[in-house]
Amino acid sequence: MSQKQQQISEFVAGVQAYVSPVNVINPWRDYVTGYDIGPEAVKIRSEHLVRYLEPRMSKARYIFIAEAVGYQGARFSGVPLTSERMVTGNHSLVNHQMIFSGEPGVRTSLPNIAKPNRSQALYGFAEPTASIIWGEVLSSSTWKPTDFIFWNIYPFHPYQSAENRMTNRTPTLAELEDGVVFARQLMQLNPDAQMVAIGRKSADTLSSHLIKHHHVPHPANGRAVQFQKAVRSII
Repeated sequence: MSQKQQQISEFVAGVQAYVSPVNVINPWRDYVTGYDIGPEAVKIRSEHLVRYLEPRMSKARYIFIAEAVGYQGARFSGVPLTSERMVTGNHSLVNHQMIFSGEPGVRTSLPNIAKPNRSQALYGFAEPTASIIWGEVLSSSTWKPTDFIFWNIYPFHPYQSAENRMTNRTPTLAELEDGVVFARQLMQLNPDAQMVAIGRKSADTLSSHLIKHHHVPHPANGRAVQFQKAVRSII
């Protein structure tokens, strides 16, 4: 095992070791009956994360850090700011080989959960925010997908209640403090990468820890154009 592989293995092991608080799912540790395809879902998502980091770790030019994992994104894909349809090769814009080399990833969500529709049942979840962020990264021939690492300041999935786990909620202050530990580790493993906070929660948390970063608006709620302009002014 190379030094980089060892670093990735240790980093992912640390993520896996995080014990979820109430109303939080750690996609790389927690199997949830009725939502995941089976206990193997945890291993699949962990493998996706390792494969995603391998071509980027210590080489990435930018680390984009959003707020938290969403149920349409890394909750089931295992890759931050990336949906199941992207990792499985069922997305119109993002080919799975832009995410990791080799075979397509594997779906981990059951086809009949939350807000089912034909596309979700057939191909898994798609996340609008992920599509906007990936689309901006891919819009310039100057950059390669491997120049970027996507992450979240709270890299786990906070949801509203046990009755409705297919929801997203804002992380608590304590959860954000937990998440900073992983952001710092990622920075240490990529010392030449510039940090780009997506949204206010991420930016405020990094600022409170005196971590140097750029700040761009979150593209949700009609702010995609502002997000795109801000990103282009940086990269």
